[in-house]
This record gives sequence, structure tokens and C-alpha cells, in this order.
Amino acid sequence: MLSATAISMSPALAADNLMEFLFGSRRVEAQRVYPPKPDLPRQQQPVARAAPVKRVTVTAPKNYDYKPDALVRVDFSKIDLQLTASANQSRDSAPQIPLEQFGLKFEQIRQAHILAEKDIADAIVAYYGLKQQPIWTSSYDVSAKAKAVAALFNAAGEAGLDPKDYAVKLPSDDYDRANIPARLKELADFELTMSARALRYAMDQGDGRINPNRLSGFHDFAVDRVKPRAVIEQLASASDAAALLKSFEPQNKWYAELKQNLHELGGASAEPTVRVAAGTMIRPGEENPEIRNVVALIKAKAPKDFLAKHEAVLQEHENATVYDPSLVEAIKDFQTSQGKKPDGVIGRGTISALQGETNSSKRDRILYSMERLRWLPHDFGKRYVFINQPAYRAQYFDDNTEKLAMNIVVGSPTNQTYFFDNTIQTVVFNPSWGVPRSIILNEMMPKILNNPSYLENSGYEVYDKSGRVIPSSAVDWAQVASSGGGVGIRQKPSLDNALGELKILFPNSHDIYMHDTPAKSYFKRDMRALSHGCIRLERPRDMAAAVLGVPVEELTQYFGKNERSVRVKDPLPVYVSYFTAWPDARTGAVQYFDDVYQRDLYMEKAIVKTTAVRQADGPQTTAKL
Repeated sequence: MLSATAISMSPALAADNLMEFLFGSRRVEAQRVYPPKPDLPRQQQPVARAAPVKRVTVTAPKNYDYKPDALVRVDFSKIDLQLTASANQSRDSAPQIPLEQFGLKFEQIRQAHILAEKDIADAIVAYYGLKQQPIWTSSYDVSAKAKAVAALFNAAGEAGLDPKDYAVKLPSDDYDRANIPARLKELADFELTMSARALRYAMDQGDGRINPNRLSGFHDFAVDRVKPRAVIEQLASASDAAALLKSFEPQNKWYAELKQNLHELGGASAEPTVRVAAGTMIRPGEENPEIRNVVALIKAKAPKDFLAKHEAVLQEHENATVYDPSLVEAIKDFQTSQGKKPDGVIGRGTISALQGETNSSKRDRILYSMERLRWLPHDFGKRYVFINQPAYRAQYFDDNTEKLAMNIVVGSPTNQTYFFDNTIQTVVFNPSWGVPRSIILNEMMPKILNNPSYLENSGYEVYDKSGRVIPSSAVDWAQVASSGGGVGIRQKPSLDNALGELKILFPNSHDIYMHDTPAKSYFKRDMRALSHGCIRLERPRDMAAAVLGVPVEELTQYFGKNERSVRVKDPLPVYVSYFTAWPDARTGAVQYFDDVYQRDLYMEKAIVKTTAVRQADGPQTTAKL
């Protein structure tokens, strides 16, 4: 069920608020009657009519305009204020070391001009300001430790990352020994750049290159799990810094299999170059430059009988930009040939049928899946439930082996299921359905206001804040509609209950859970994004028995008329996820699914913006300790 997290005014509410502002009326009325004007005949008097009831509605979360972390300068300008007297005394009393043996000093490091994300910049300033010694150089040379990390950066593409994000210019082993100051300046720039890129790599692998919570309100993840100040200390003391950085990768079979499939795909140089821009939607009569690409793909991939029938139209539209009626009819015929609804709209489904899955699109989907895995716990555990929304599939794993799998129904594109992880704690048998506020206010309220007996006649009961059941007729529904709260509604246990005979709970702020459903026909559909956000299970008894750790036959004792909750003795993780590319549990081969919520599109935009910021020239702001 869709969570109620944001409230917006309806047009009627906005109009009523304006009236209150103008005339000072603060009283909410369900009905307002206007008295007849004395100078008009009875038949011309205004008819008494009910004023619109003020209503609030619950708005769904939305996609965001992604904002990457800005780059700032690593700035040591105030570090002298934080040096302790004892540190100064210790340094002054230390025996003098010839410059050629000492190598890079803090004085050179603090003069370097390096950009990094603010958390990383702060960690670098804190470390070098205190330690005042290099990590990646020895004397006037680049250390073997640094060269190993640089090699890891060069191979970042194998891990689904962009090597350009970690580019570091490695100083040559040959340098002018007569110009030590120039060498020290080169090493200082390298030293700080290496630390900045190493910390970025650790954070990208540990938390993700993209912050999921900035993509949309449907993402809910713990972020900032990797602490750069702790990581730089580890890098300084590690004998094998490359192995340390590699350990931040997700440690599960799914990541390893995606990584292997990415390697097997190789390049995409032999693929056709005609592609329709991501997110394209063209309706009849519209003008769009992508029409020529659509026509080119049809000519390349449509069935021969279709091409013979529409040859003249396609020829006329080779360079067209207007989607006119003749081309609309051709597109409708193509949609029919593909088993799709012939609505004439050139959207995701039609474009997908034309383009198919190329190596390029497969690579992108795998890269997005590897990124999404970084958001989740890197070790899934041995026993867990995995839900993949684009696959419309739920799986139960025990000892890292799939023991159960079934079809599911997930939220519709307007009531999307969230992407998060949680812990399964309870199975409720013969459940009542607590109707979410979003459904009460957006869908049920008009029916309630129109028919006060609607709830009782439909098997619902009303309860107040204390949980006490009250008659629907005792509620001021106009007040509930205008305030958005006050009472709750639930559907009593029955064969017609929206939750069926059981629900599986993993308490979360989004009111999402797994449950049975009386609408069994939905599981036969190919597109099963049809619910209000919860996960409907094709075989709910099997899943309930699995999470409870008992044979399915033992569940019989719990069914009846009364609601009953059973705690899961060994609570287990559930991953309510979104992957358009995912390995088969048995073979490891990657399967590809439709981007039902267009989240790949928003991921692509976020990656493009992040790349632009990371590879920009010049500082945008200055970070100081």
C-alpha cells in the first residue's frame, strides 16, 4: 500500500482558503444554503446547493533532479592554528635529516591544489594536518603500494565503475635530480590526488557512486556507511592498500555473477548505431526528431509483410519530424504485430520492441544493477527473502540456495513499490486490512461523502485514535476530508478481504508488506505492476511456512475467523529491490526485465551528472578543516 507521507491541497481546498482570507470565515461546513432574494419570484430564486467539501489528498513520492556532490579544494590554510605546542617542540628537537633522504614534507603537501568531495577533502586535511607525512611516496619516489592502487583504478571498469573517476597521473621514476623542488611539487600533487581518489573509490564501492535517496522518494537506504577519515588511516597503515580498497566491493554471489557477465559481454563495437533517445514518448500529431530513428528501426527490423504493406509510408517519413496520421496507422499495425495494444503512441514498449536488447543496453543494465547492489548490505546472509520488482518475482533462500520462488504483483507505476531492505518479523493470519491514508483520502473519501453507509455495506469498520470501533454515521467525514486524519478504516477478515488469508510483516515507514489476495487472475498477466505498493504473493502459504521455518501443513491451525499473529522465531532479511538485470539463481546467466518504473532512465541521468562534476575543471568552493 502506498505510504502517506505528503499532503497537498485540492483545487477546492485552495478556493475555500481564499474565501476564508477574503471574508474571515473559519468554520468548516458540509453544506451552505443561500437564502432567497426577496426581490425575485420564487421560480427564479437560486437553488440551495451544497458547497464543495474541503479535501486534502495524499501525494505519492516523486523522482528528483539528481544533485551530485560538488568538488571543493583541499585547503590547509588554517591547519597551523591546530598544531599543538608539543608537536612543534617535538619537530624542532628532532635531529635534522638531509633533504635528499627526507623526501616530501608537509610544507609541499599543503601547497598542492587538489579537488575532492567535501567529506573526502575534510578527511585529507585532518589526516595530513596531524600526521604530516606521506602515504604514497618514499623519499622522492612513488611507492610500490601506490603503483598497485593505481593499477586497481585502471581496472575499475571491470568492477562496473568508470576509471576516469579515479584517474591519477603517476610521476615517472626518472626525474631531474638537479631540480628537487620541481620533483617535490609533482609528488605533493600526486600524494593528495592519490588519497582523494582512493577515498572516492572506497566510498563508491562501499556506498555507491550514486546516492539512491537523491534519485526519488521511493528509495530508502542507509547512506554514508563508509567513513573517509577512518579509511585514510587504514590506507596509511595497510601493507596492501589495493586489497583493502577491493574489500569494499559487495561480497555476494550476485555481484560476482554480474561482474562475470559484464566481462563476457565485452565491447559493443559491432552493434547498429541507430538508437532512439532514452525516455522518448511521441503521441500522434507531435513533432519529434526521433521519428526518423523510429522509422529507420522499423525498416531494419519489422516483418517482411509489414514492410511490403507500408513501404511507401516509411519511404516518405525517412527524414520526417512530424508524427502524422499515415505514420500513426503504420505504427499501430506494427504494435499489433508485436502483440501490443495498438494505441499509436511511440513509447517505451514500442521502442523496446524495435531496439531489442543489444550488448550496449545489456551492459548498461548490468552496470545499474551492480550500482544498486552497492546500496544494499554487501553480505545478504545465508537465509533471506529477495523480491525483484521488474521480474515480478519473490524468492526464499536458505543456506544461500533458492528453496522457493513465485510470481508476485507489485505497485503500479503511479503507486510504486519502494526500494529498501528490512527484517521479516511476523506472519498475521486472517488479517484485517488497515486502509492506508492515501487510499482513504484519494479513493474512498468521495464514495464515503456521497453515501454514509458505504463503509458498513462494503465490510469496513471505523475506529478512533484509541482503537475503539465507532459507527461510521458518528463521524464528521467532511472534517476528516479537510484535515486528513482523525479516524482509521479497516476491512474485517473475510474471504473478500484485500489481504486474503495472511500477510507477512517487516515493519517499515512505507506500509509495505507481502500478502495474499483474492485477485488470483493477476498472476497470469505478463505485466503485474498493479497494486497500491504492497507485494501480493502467488503462493502465500508456502512463503509463510518458509519464513516461519515450518512445514506448510502446520499452518492449518492458524486459519479461522479471528486475526492471529505469529512471531518469526529467527527473523530474516527481506530485500525489496529493483534490478532490470539479474542472474538466474541456478545458472548464473543474467536475465533482463522491463524498466517498469523508468528508474534506469533516472539512474542514467544521475551517472551523467556525476561524471560531469567529477571531471570538471577548477574548484567550485573551498573546504577547510
